[in-house]
Amino acid sequence: MNALDSPIAQLYVLIEWTIRLAALFIVPLRRPPAAATAWLLLLFFLPIVGLVMYLLVGRPRISRDRAEKVAHLTHTLRPITDRLAQAEPQGSGNLPARFAAVDQMVRRWRQFPLFDGNRIGLIDSMDAFAAELVREIDAARDHVHLTFYIAAIDRATRPVFDAMERAAARGVTVRLIVDDFGSKENMRDLRRLAHRGIAVGRAFPRSKLPRKSARFDLRNHRKLVVIDGQVGYAGSMNLVHPEFRRGQSYEDLMLRIEGPVVLELQAIFAGDWYLETGLLLDTEQYFPAPVTAGHESCVGLPSGPEYPEPLLQRLLLGLLHAATERVEIVTPYFVPDESTLDALKAAARRGVHCELILPESLDHPLVQLAQESYFDELLEADVIIRRHPTRLLHSKITLCDGQLSLVGSANLDVRSSLINAEFGLLCYSSETAARLADQIEAYRRVCPLLTREQWDERGRGRILAQNLARLTSPLL
Repeated sequence: MNALDSPIAQLYVLIEWTIRLAALFIVPLRRPPAAATAWLLLLFFLPIVGLVMYLLVGRPRISRDRAEKVAHLTHTLRPITDRLAQAEPQGSGNLPARFAAVDQMVRRWRQFPLFDGNRIGLIDSMDAFAAELVREIDAARDHVHLTFYIAAIDRATRPVFDAMERAAARGVTVRLIVDDFGSKENMRDLRRLAHRGIAVGRAFPRSKLPRKSARFDLRNHRKLVVIDGQVGYAGSMNLVHPEFRRGQSYEDLMLRIEGPVVLELQAIFAGDWYLETGLLLDTEQYFPAPVTAGHESCVGLPSGPEYPEPLLQRLLLGLLHAATERVEIVTPYFVPDESTLDALKAAARRGVHCELILPESLDHPLVQLAQESYFDELLEADVIIRRHPTRLLHSKITLCDGQLSLVGSANLDVRSSLINAEFGLLCYSSETAARLADQIEAYRRVCPLLTREQWDERGRGRILAQNLARLTSPLL
């Protein structure tokens, strides 16, 4: 008897071919070709397994409850964005002509205006960041708003949480958003903060309820602080001890921000707070009249499931195509899509100094192997690669021609481009670029150059593992 004569076997074959045929119509829609190819291969060779994985992580699906809020988010935030559009001083940019296309893209996005009159400072250690937060929170008069992917009450951050409790006790409104997955190990302690007057919102909370269930790996990866609508912080630093993971020591960078652009950070927090709690923060106490604090022109650039365009990815492409002198990129996770990889190699081949500064050891072995799979062709294209030998360099910086700089929370991978809620601050002045160049030089001094000869010495087993990991790049 033929095995396919069984009704169960026939049904199984029918289901497999139904999945394969349906995948041809569904998977390629609004998806990069490499990602579509990877999913189609998985679905064709392992239809049942592929379908389960696709339903879990194949689509940036948010809950129905959140989708309804997102659908109304633009209208809900309209009073805020209209107020920002009318605020002064609006930025002029004053960029060299070669950056005209980048400037035009940012302006046509229209979510937030480019503001002049800002002052930017750099903070490169948790001790310094915690000390600044304590000082600013103790001076807060009306509200303290914080968003962190990972937050924990530990020996490094205890002074910050104590300051938050003191602020709440004297009548200051303190709100904290933490990612439900990133902070899951600390959620019990964080939820207890509500008894001390601190409102805690969980970003992308996991739920089994049909209206609230969503793709399980959606993350709010932002790191933002806004105090009284006048002082802000943004960058890559979580509110946790830098050695919170065994065997890893994180090195990060945060920006201290003063001036009108702080109101854009506030608008992003207001949008996140509305999505997680249903409460809209749109009154004048949260959006005071902007005050000029310096000479920097900059604009806040959020991305994520609630924003339809992968703006940070497109901005990086624009910078790579516009560069004529040098592009320096600091990132922990470098798993680029095809267009970004091609743009970086093309820039290097036309004589632009292209340099990647990465950690030598990552906290995710599969991502590390996928990242390393690109080194061969990057070195062949004369892209300079440096790697930090001892610390997990977690800063995210892109510096273009000593003029334009982008600092934020987004890694250079598909997840940050299309799935995570991220934030980047684009700065236009050469003054801020010079300070970031000094920071990059500090990294460069402790990050040895990866040479072609060194890379060719890796074993065949490592090469095979890297090549296999690269097949998963569009899914990471």
